[in-house]
Amino acid sequence: MMSDIEVYLDAYYQTGRFSGNVLAARGEEVLFARGYGLANREHGVPNTLATKFRLGSITKQFTAVAILQLQDRGLLSVHAPIAAYLPDYPQGDRLTLHHLLTHTAGLPNYTNSQLFPDFNRWMRLPTTLDDLVARFKHRPLEFEPGAKYRYSNSGYVLLTQVIEHVSGQAYADYLEANLFQPLGMVNSGYQIPEKIIPHMADGYVFLGNNTYERAEPVDMSTPQGAGGAYSTITDLLIWTQWLHRPKGDPAPPILSAEAIAALITPMTPISPDDAPDSFYGYGLWIDRHLARQRISHGGGINGFVTMLTHYPEEALTIAVLANFFTVNAAAIARDLAAIVFGEPYQLPKQHQIANVDPAIYPRYIGVYKLRLGQHLAQQDFKITVESDQLMGQFMGQNPFVLYPISETEFFDAVLDFTFKFNQAEDGSIHGLTVNQGGQERFAPRVDSVDSSI
Repeated sequence: MMSDIEVYLDAYYQTGRFSGNVLAARGEEVLFARGYGLANREHGVPNTLATKFRLGSITKQFTAVAILQLQDRGLLSVHAPIAAYLPDYPQGDRLTLHHLLTHTAGLPNYTNSQLFPDFNRWMRLPTTLDDLVARFKHRPLEFEPGAKYRYSNSGYVLLTQVIEHVSGQAYADYLEANLFQPLGMVNSGYQIPEKIIPHMADGYVFLGNNTYERAEPVDMSTPQGAGGAYSTITDLLIWTQWLHRPKGDPAPPILSAEAIAALITPMTPISPDDAPDSFYGYGLWIDRHLARQRISHGGGINGFVTMLTHYPEEALTIAVLANFFTVNAAAIARDLAAIVFGEPYQLPKQHQIANVDPAIYPRYIGVYKLRLGQHLAQQDFKITVESDQLMGQFMGQNPFVLYPISETEFFDAVLDFTFKFNQAEDGSIHGLTVNQGGQERFAPRVDSVDSSI
């Protein structure tokens, strides 16, 4: 099994699309732990087991634990309105901490550049927690609180503010004193912008053809408790061993058994129609994979993509921390679980470009409704033709070249998607099937006219 994991990851690394650290463990037994690629490409510094990575939204479970810890201490209630702790917040009497924890508050997501067009500019600038909240606090709610699930980083920024107001400590100090130190997670913390952190990886973007560039800068005062923590694969194993420890197993008593149970309780359906077994708890996704319960969360922040997954029935933990923003960490985690469980999986491979007449490309032009991953909302995917090349474009992102495998199937050299256009009996194109990491999604064609995204 260990050799199969090594063969899989070596194949992925050889494509040029992976750089980072990977761990697989069953209980306390580490099955595999290894670093790939470079933590710093300018100076040739390799990724080692000591390398620290920005976690992105894996941070949310730390924030949720902090909230429940304060509830254990009698300092707040997750079912109380946030007005009890942030009295000046507009409509704070309609929103509860539970709404924020489960992404059911209806708060507009401040990192969504469609809603906040200037986000990519001000994310680079130092800010304060109050100023960050001020960017979205006066926006109208997107729906009635509790009505449905919609992922929003804004809710976890508000939770950060609640933690600071109730505890009297800065968020970074609270995590250090109440979570990381008691658990012995000595290589984890919140990345304060001015602080020098030894063994910290830099983030990059893979452009294809063995070409890389630095990721866009982001000031680490921007993500807060929605995505600002860093850690190592070994510290994350400590975390999951504590969170998912067997009953009766002694552990630092930083959280009650009732609170831990609340963290991993399926609270809110994420997409009842498309993924009926997929729920959000408190800072965690709860679903099923390979006919097994899975508790996980991923993250993405400029230059970094992460995934932390646990299968409680088998005590299997998988951590993938990558410092290429184009890595599909979720697919790697899925495939490693398949290897451990003896289930089918696909080895990463390099595609060969076929010789196809570009005269056929205009028939594919249009807009397709695509949902990537069971935890994400649908979005428009646009197909265009530029200089005899087929181009794809996700909503709000830059277009990229689709290279032909055949007349109906294409691939993207960076993100490792394949796109197969579906043809009706009359020859018309009615949709496309998208495959990434072995997961297929059908995207119906909703517009055959070249429209802007």
